[in-house]
Amino acid sequence: MRRSNHGSTAIRRDGAPVHGNRSDSTRSEDGGFALALVVLALVGMTTLAMAGFLRSNTDYRITQNHRASIHAFNVADAARSEYLGRGKLRTDTVTYSYSDGAADVWTEPLIAVDDSSTLYRIVSSGTHAAPEGGSSSRRTSSVVIHKAVGFSVNAAITAPAGLLKNGNAGGVDGDDQATIADCPVGGTEDVAGLQVPPGGFSQNGGKGKGGGTPPGFSGNPPIDDTQSAADILLGLGIDWQGMLDGSFAQADFIVSQDGYPNFSSDVATDEWPLILIDSNSYSVGNPESGRGTLVFQGDATLNGSFDWDGLILVGGQLTSNGIQHISGAVVAGLNLYLGQNPGATDLGNGNWDYAYHSCNVLNALKGIGWPVEEPHTWMEIF
Repeated sequence: MRRSNHGSTAIRRDGAPVHGNRSDSTRSEDGGFALALVVLALVGMTTLAMAGFLRSNTDYRITQNHRASIHAFNVADAARSEYLGRGKLRTDTVTYSYSDGAADVWTEPLIAVDDSSTLYRIVSSGTHAAPEGGSSSRRTSSVVIHKAVGFSVNAAITAPAGLLKNGNAGGVDGDDQATIADCPVGGTEDVAGLQVPPGGFSQNGGKGKGGGTPPGFSGNPPIDDTQSAADILLGLGIDWQGMLDGSFAQADFIVSQDGYPNFSSDVATDEWPLILIDSNSYSVGNPESGRGTLVFQGDATLNGSFDWDGLILVGGQLTSNGIQHISGAVVAGLNLYLGQNPGATDLGNGNWDYAYHSCNVLNALKGIGWPVEEPHTWMEIF
């Protein structure tokens, strides 16, 4: 068979034409289009898969962040509640640690309602560190009113069981040593130098002449001996049993459990702690100098160079020897409230001085008051 040189169509043996070149081109074009579709589909599927992964990862991170935020919130509010449950306001920042995180709690003064009551805001900042990395923080707060414990201080030294003074050395001064720079009411409240029941004061040696005021006593009046021991106790209004067992005021330090505090390391610089010495007899000297309210369950001896700002409350007999400087007020013989018969306060030899200071007394009383949370003041700080 002869093949034409002018056409591209081949003739098979049976006479049917064969289009070889056109068939190859069509298959090539169809294959390329199909490949493009496959690639496009793969790209689309990959994009969808990546988008789904990113969406899932984002949702997971949102869930983790939300969970961490809830943990931080719970830690903050738990610490705020624990702080308030302690019943003491602190001037420094207190840190509480939990399994879910930690929180810092501090007190911010808002306004003085009166001489004995102040509004404070308690702020708690909680933090939770997520296991996956990062951390979350939230803050809660509430407002409390803090009232100073209500009992009266009527003299630089109040001794319902009586007082003995040796010689002319030393001084007891009821004139207020505070100034307005110390507190708003400073210097406006003079009290008696000494308050004892009738016949409750005696002095050995060095008495003044003419039957006047013994040397070393000053105030308004220098010595007040017009009330019985029962009336003096009634006027003080101290829940002495509650002071000793913690139902009236909660001690910051109980010496038998905590030891005597070191004021340079255990007490904040502007804190006025309540220290309970639960012993039948205890002596203090220069290392125990400090501020706040010092409560002796039994007899107390002040030795050497002992300085104290605030209140000293003694259940039994108070004995003072050496060079003491007490700026505030002292009450001794308080176990009379319990039906006991403590010995008379003994101001021994030494150049000591007991001076009434209304602002130190007020600070000490504030240190043993109880904060009460005001209703509807809880909030979260953003």
